Amino acid sequence: MSLPLYQKQTMIALLQAPGAVVIRDVDGGEAPFLYSSGNYGPGYVTIKGMVGQKRIIEPLTFQLAVKVAEEFPALDFVAGNVSGGVVPGWILSQALESLLGKKVPFVYIRDTRKKGGHKELITGIDKNPLIPEGNNGLVVEELVNFAETTCNGAEALRNAGYEVTHAACIMFYGNPVSLKSLKQAELTMIYHFTLRQLLDVAESCETHPPNLIALYREFLGDPLAWQKKRGLEPVKEGGTR
Repeated sequence: MSLPLYQKQTMIALLQAPGAVVIRDVDGGEAPFLYSSGNYGPGYVTIKGMVGQKRIIEPLTFQLAVKVAEEFPALDFVAGNVSGGVVPGWILSQALESLLGKKVPFVYIRDTRKKGGHKELITGIDKNPLIPEGNNGLVVEELVNFAETTCNGAEALRNAGYEVTHAACIMFYGNPVSLKSLKQAELTMIYHFTLRQLLDVAESCETHPPNLIALYREFLGDPLAWQKKRGLEPVKEGGTR
C-alpha cells in the first residue's frame, strides 16, 4: 500500500536530516548500537534530536495528532515519557485541543526505564483539577523500539489511579518483542509510520546503502535472533550509544 504524499515527504525530510537515521555496517566490523532496553541493533533513528528543527518535528507530530484524534478521541490527557516524548507530547496535546475541540492537559513521566511508579514520577498531575483520578491518559514517545519504557509509563499512570489503554509514537519499530509486550500490557499503539515503512522510503529514495537497509530489516524481523547470530547478548543496563 502506497503512502500518502504528505506522509512520505515528512519521512524523506527525516531521512535527509544529518545524523537522524544512522545504520552501522555491523557485519563489516562496525560496532552495533546499544539501545536503552539493553538490546543491540544496527540502526538508530533520532527523532528527539529533531526538536531543534521545527520544520521536521512539527509536521511529524501534527500528522500523528490526526491519527490519534481519529483512533482515540476519548483520551483525557497526554503523558510524555522523558526525554524523547516530552516535546512531541506537548505539541500533540496542543494539536489535539484544536482537532477534538476540548482541553487536553499535558504531563510528563520520569524514570520510565524502571518498573513501578507513583504520582511523584508524574510531573504536572498531582492536584491538577483538569486531570481527576480515573481519567484516561495517552502515553507518548517519539519512537518505540522494544516498548519497555512505554509499558513502564503506562504502569506508572495506572498505579497512580489513571486509566491507560493507548500509547502513541511518531515511529514504531513494530518488532515481535514490542508487539508481545504491548499485548501483555493491554496497550494499543497509534503511530505515524513504522520503521519498515521508513526503510522502504529510504530504499526508494536511495538515502542509505542497500546492504545496510537489508541489515536493519533483518534486525526488525527478529531482533533477538539477529543478536544471537552475531554473538551479542542483551545487557541489563542499556543506554543508546
